[in-house]
Amino acid sequence: MSSPARGERLLLVLTPAIAMTAVAVGLRLGARGGLRAAVVYGAPAARQARQLAWQVVVFDEDQGAREPASGLPVSADARVGDAAFEWQGMTNADGVAEMLLALPAADGVHLEVRSGALVLARGDARPRPAPAPAAAQSGWLRFARRDGAIALDVAALGQRVAPGYPAELWVRATDASTHAPLRDVAVALDSDTSVTTAPNAPATGRTDSRGWVRIVATPVGLAVTVTLRAKSSDGRSGEWIGGLFMSPGAPRVDVASRTAPGAPVALDVTMPTARSTVYLEIDDAMGRAWAATPALTAGPDGVPSSQVQAPGLAPGLYWVVAAADPASAARLGAGTLARPFFVASNDDAALALGTDAEACVPPRDPRETASAVSSCLALSAMVPVPRWVALDGFVMQRARGREARERGLVVALGALAIAVVLEATLLLRAAAGSRTRTVAIAVLVGLLGFALLAAFIVRV
Repeated sequence: MSSPARGERLLLVLTPAIAMTAVAVGLRLGARGGLRAAVVYGAPAARQARQLAWQVVVFDEDQGAREPASGLPVSADARVGDAAFEWQGMTNADGVAEMLLALPAADGVHLEVRSGALVLARGDARPRPAPAPAAAQSGWLRFARRDGAIALDVAALGQRVAPGYPAELWVRATDASTHAPLRDVAVALDSDTSVTTAPNAPATGRTDSRGWVRIVATPVGLAVTVTLRAKSSDGRSGEWIGGLFMSPGAPRVDVASRTAPGAPVALDVTMPTARSTVYLEIDDAMGRAWAATPALTAGPDGVPSSQVQAPGLAPGLYWVVAAADPASAARLGAGTLARPFFVASNDDAALALGTDAEACVPPRDPRETASAVSSCLALSAMVPVPRWVALDGFVMQRARGREARERGLVVALGALAIAVVLEATLLLRAAAGSRTRTVAIAVLVGLLGFALLAAFIVRV
C-alpha cells in the first residue's frame, strides 16, 4: 500500500474526531453561562437639587434565577453633553448601591457601570416616562365616627406610624356649626388595648389659640383604634374615633422639624428588626434630593440603629423616608416611614413653605410658632417619588450572549460543512474500484451522521 493511500485512510479516521473537536470549541464559545449585570433605577431630581440620586442594583443571574451581588465595588461614568461625572460605591447585602451623580439633568444621560474591568451596564439612560396626574392628597386621618358640638380632626405626623414607636398626633378642635377654632378645649386619649402612653408623652392637653393640641400615643399591634374626647369649659363636647395607617416592620427615623439652609441634616434611625442596613432618602414634591444605605450597629439594648448626616439642602419642604428594603420607599408601603421637615432660616419662613393654607399661617401668639410648624408638617401629605428602569445591564449582557452563540454556531456548523466535504471526498477515493452501491451507502451513512450532529447543534 502506498504512503498517500495510508495517509488518506488516517485522515478518513481523524476527520470525524477533528470535526467533533471543532464543534466542541464552537459550542463552548456560545455556551450559556451565568450573567452579572446591573439595573439602574432612575428618579427625578428634587426641585433645587444639584445631583441625581439614582439606585444601582447588581445581580448574578443563572438559569433565570437572580441573586444580589453583595459587597461588590462598583463605579460609574456618567455624561450629559459635555458634563461628566465619576462615582464609586459598594453594594450592600441586597446588591444595592445609592449613586449620587452631580449632573444637571436626567435627560440624555449616558452611563457606564463597572465592577473592575467588568462592564455591568452601558448605554443611554431611558428618560422619565410621562408622569401620571397625582391624586389629591389630604393629611387628615379618616374617622369611623365623629360626633358632638366640638368637631375634632386628626393628623398623624408622617401619615403612617409603626408598631411600638410613639405616634405624634395633632388634633384640631373647631365649632361644629361655625367651623371656628376653639381655644382651651381639653382633649384626652381614651385608654385602649391597641395603644399605650408613656409618662413623659402627653396623652391629654388643651388646645391653643388656633385650636390645636399635640397628643402622643404608642400603637400596639396592627389593628389600632384611637378614641379622642374633647370637652370645653362651657359644657360642649366632641368625640373622634378612627384608626391609624400602620407600617409594620418600618424603621423609626427622627429629624428636626426645621433645619437651616445649607446645614447638615441630622437623622437618627432605629430598626425594629435584625437587619444590618436601612434605606434612607430625602425627597421633595419633585423628586429625590439624597439617598444612602447606612450600616446599622446594635446598641446596648441590642436594637440596631444609626446616626447619619445628610448634606445641606436648599430651602423647601422635604420628607426623609426610611425603609427596610429598596422597593418599599418607592411605594410608601409596609416597612416604610416618612417624616416631613422644613429647610428654612426661621419658623415664619418655614410656615410659608407649608401646603395647607389654613394650618400653615403664623399664629398671633409668637409662643405658638414652634407648634404651628409641627402641625403644619402633620398636614403635609407625601406623594411617592416615581421610579423607572433607566438602564438594564441584562439587555446588554444578553445581546453579547447572542452574539457569542452566533459566532459559536458559525464555527461549529462551518467545521461540520468542511468535515462533510472532506469525509465524502475521502470515502469516494477509498471506495474507488468498489461497486457503486457500496460507495453510495458509505457516503450516505457519513452524511447522515454529520446531519444528525448539525441538527443537535442548531437545537442547542
